[in-house]
Amino acid sequence: MKKTLLLLVCVFAMGYSAQAQTKFGAGASFLDGLFGVGARAHNSFTEDFAGQASFHYYFESLVNVYSIDLDVHYSGFDLGDVESFAITPFAGLNFFRAAQNGIGGTNTNLNVGVNGTMPLTDTLDLYIEPKFIIGRISSFGVSAGVYF
Repeated sequence: MKKTLLLLVCVFAMGYSAQAQTKFGAGASFLDGLFGVGARAHNSFTEDFAGQASFHYYFESLVNVYSIDLDVHYSGFDLGDVESFAITPFAGLNFFRAAQNGIGGTNTNLNVGVNGTMPLTDTLDLYIEPKFIIGRISSFGVSAGVYF
C-alpha cells in the first residue's frame, strides 16, 4: 500500500510540473450500501487526456474500509452545443481495503465509468461520477461533490 501511495504522489507531481491544470475536489461516495467521504486530484495532461487520483473512506461500524482510485479520463469528443456540462469516460485501477483490528486484505480491481462536470462559479465545479468496479469485489458506486 505504501508503494501505491508513493506511485500516486510521483505521478501527480510529474503531471503538475508538466502543466498547471490541476483541480482538487471533495465529496460523498456511495458503494454497495456504504456511505463515505472522498478527496480527489484531477490533472489535465493534454487537451484530451487527464489523470485523476481519489481516496474514499467508507463509514462501517466494525470494519475499516477505504479505496484508492487511479483513473485516466478521455475528453476528445464533443456532445453538441452543451458547453456548460462536460462528460468524460474513464478507466483505471481501484485498490479496495477492508480490515478489522488491522487484519484484512486489499483487492485490486478495474474502474470503468463517466465523470459529469458542470461549473457552478468561476472557481467551483460540481461533479457526479457513476462507475462500475470490476474484479473480486465487483460493484457499482457513485461519487458526487465539488472541484475547487
